[in-house]
Amino acid sequence: MDQLTDELRRLDPPHPPSRVDLDAVVRRARRHRTRTRLLVAVAAVVVVAAAAVPLVVDRDRDGGAAAQPPATCEPTGAATRPPASTEAEDAARRLQAVTEGMLTPALAEPLGRALPGATLQDAISCERGMAFHADGGRFVAAVVAADAAGVSRVDAEVSKEAEPAGTGCAAGSTCEQSVEADGTVVVRVTADLGGGAVRRTVDAYRRDGVHVRVSAANFETGADGAVTTTRPELPLDMTQLVGLSRAEHLTL
Repeated sequence: MDQLTDELRRLDPPHPPSRVDLDAVVRRARRHRTRTRLLVAVAAVVVVAAAAVPLVVDRDRDGGAAAQPPATCEPTGAATRPPASTEAEDAARRLQAVTEGMLTPALAEPLGRALPGATLQDAISCERGMAFHADGGRFVAAVVAADAAGVSRVDAEVSKEAEPAGTGCAAGSTCEQSVEADGTVVVRVTADLGGGAVRRTVDAYRRDGVHVRVSAANFETGADGAVTTTRPELPLDMTQLVGLSRAEHLTL
């Protein structure tokens, strides 16, 4: 029996002891499998998220391509301010930028809901969308809104002014003043310029001394003063303008 065993060992000599750490190999395989599963899961989330994000295309209410704002636009006013020259001026600019950043979404969100399907362009910076810009002691926004019906203009201003500047009503305009339950004085003005050109303006004077003005017009005025109607009717009625002027975070 021993002779047979020795012969078998001679034909198949024993292998040297393995230096491979089988436990380490198993751990590495498990880590690789875990990372692979994680990458697959992340990729799946990215694919799902990409599918969930709607493609932003300008459409009108009937599903057709929305009209575009006029191509001619030159940055003006606050968009072309020179750089700050002193530390104090730089600090003031930084504060203005913070306020602009707070006011812009306060109006952009409700305005977008009020004008579904319209393409908005900042008439001050000529960029897509809308934004407030510091202008002295006030903050202003000018928006060109284009949809299938034509082009209109929406302007907004936020400043500190506790009392209405005057009670007179210009010729060709209709004016109405009321006091809301919270003490806000709301002045509504409709100006008819003839030929279908109309401007509606709402001034809201809040108890905290903030004055918010929002207006909408369906015309443009040429260099010679001529008025050209750009949309058959205004896209915003007086109730919508009042709602925009009363937006919660549209304040200083």
